[in-house]
Amino acid sequence: MNYKDKDFNVAMYLLSKGKAREALAWAEALIESEDESRRLDGFLSRGLVYEDGGEGVCVDLHVALDSYRRVSLIAPSSVAFSNLARVSMKLKDFSRAAKYLGIAAEFEMTPEVILGLALFHEESSPFDGEAAKRLYIRAACKGRFAGFFGYSRVARKLGERGRAFAVDCIRVLLGPAIAVLVGKKSQYQF
Repeated sequence: MNYKDKDFNVAMYLLSKGKAREALAWAEALIESEDESRRLDGFLSRGLVYEDGGEGVCVDLHVALDSYRRVSLIAPSSVAFSNLARVSMKLKDFSRAAKYLGIAAEFEMTPEVILGLALFHEESSPFDGEAAKRLYIRAACKGRFAGFFGYSRVARKLGERGRAFAVDCIRVLLGPAIAVLVGKKSQYQF
């Protein structure tokens, strides 16, 4: 994905401001491009618009899934399959989410893929809290705040309030150091 593309950055800026209809117009313009890398950016933008919705655009997870599927066909990567897995989980299609997470992990076991696997174990049936905690702590050790929050949430579900409190304290103490060392990536989620 070409994050230096001005049109892609405009679409992402508009989406971050809740102007989904305008972001969608930019995404569609990118999709119509002759340049394949711009089409890739367009499908990614359109997927994000329909996944999150916003002003003038309703959430449509099936369109988001189709857009991310096109991204995965043009440029298969860990990110592309993580997006597919995330939307599949939102649709409660856990078997498809597991398949996409497995493919994403084959490309690269990023902290975001680890967070996705943890969320899968937390939300799918049967609930596997121990596996979710192990994965959340791995993500936390790679500098993702979502790993700390996820571990704490699962520990509370398991009745381990002391552990949850301890992890929350560690997050608060290490938070500034993680923010400085890892930077903006520390805020990335699945």
